[in-house]
Amino acid sequence: MDTLQLANDLLSDASLDAATPRERTRQILKTAIEIEQNVEARYLRVGRAFTYGPIRRLFEEYAAEVRDHARILSRHLRDMREGPRPAKPAGRRRRPRAAEGAPILTPPALYQAFDEAFRCAEGAILFHRRSMEQVDDRYLRKFMDILANDHSFHLDILGHLLADIRDRPMHLTPGRKLAPVDVPWVAALFEGVVPPWCRESEAKTEGGEAPGNWFINYI
Repeated sequence: MDTLQLANDLLSDASLDAATPRERTRQILKTAIEIEQNVEARYLRVGRAFTYGPIRRLFEEYAAEVRDHARILSRHLRDMREGPRPAKPAGRRRRPRAAEGAPILTPPALYQAFDEAFRCAEGAILFHRRSMEQVDDRYLRKFMDILANDHSFHLDILGHLLADIRDRPMHLTPGRKLAPVDVPWVAALFEGVVPPWCRESEAKTEGGEAPGNWFINYI
């Protein structure tokens, strides 16, 4: 189900207001977990379409962060259950799965997958912001605020990435992956280099004149 629809369906459900605070929190946690899993799957779907290593790594790291969000929410949900918790069966963790869909073999298909991932993350932000008003647990409210901020940060980076690769030549490799031109600033992120738009923002904050907003050229 679409993440935005999940968020709207629960938060507009009149029965949520009639539920006890504990049951309301349980419903919100269950939906939040499903939403985080949807975002993770969308990120993996886009990232695995690329041959360029840093872009793949970027999506994999963001997906891993979102997967950790879901695990923390799951632990919080388990802690709400009454009585002793059953022993967790031993075994390997699930292999992260990408969202289902047709193979991403053309730039338009890639842009569509990007759009779906963006909408999924935007739905997560909406849900976490609005659900903060529905839970009494101060720790959980703070954690949901952190989740919304994390998704906002991801979208900022990924939005600049999409702008930087849009309309650039790509070709399909024999392994059926898209090979776009290199994006040096993505690789530099992993070395701690501040992205171009952040440097401009810092210059404006310090009272200096920024050399111009490079991102505006792509809008």
